[in-house]
Amino acid sequence: MKPGEHKPVQARTLKHAAEMGWTFVSRGEAERRRGFNPDASGKDRAKGVSLL
Repeated sequence: MKPGEHKPVQARTLKHAAEMGWTFVSRGEAERRRGFNPDASGKDRAKGVSLL
């Protein structure tokens, strides 16, 4: 597979975010904070919750 720009761009973005004081939040933690329904499956887990 030929390398693209995705990885270098992502690395710079993550470095910049860390310099601003942002920290990594796992997908599970992000979903919990946004109020996802852990008992539902698929797209139903996100029904009615904030997407931001």
